[in-house]
Amino acid sequence: MSKLKEKSEFNFQAAQLLISKNLYAPSVHCSYYGCFQLLKFTINNFFGVDYEKLSQLIASNTLSTHAFVIKYVSDEIRTNLGRDSYREFNNKIKDLKNFREESDYDNVEISLDKGEKAFLFANEIRLFLSKNFHV
Repeated sequence: MSKLKEKSEFNFQAAQLLISKNLYAPSVHCSYYGCFQLLKFTINNFFGVDYEKLSQLIASNTLSTHAFVIKYVSDEIRTNLGRDSYREFNNKIKDLKNFREESDYDNVEISLDKGEKAFLFANEIRLFLSKNFHV
């Protein structure tokens, strides 16, 4: 198994454990990163871009690492699966990223509801990637 995919699985497991321990802010962080790592794995495993090449593409681009990876997968979804799948993916990953930024950076309480929504969205994205890109 890819080390990055393994890390992704660990983050999904950690998110679930953290929710069960009422640690919602770090659970959101883990839900997002589990999903983000899976996106990078998808670029490598399904779209055939090795990690070194992906790093070079990111370095030569004006987008942040996260924005680049999300846009890359999003563009592939639009091309291969159509606008409805593209829109659904974009809405979920955007919300998940916003939850993570709020959880990590903002002076706000992260509730059970937000922790569970982040975990749900991350799992829906994981299922979508598994179904469509066999990750």
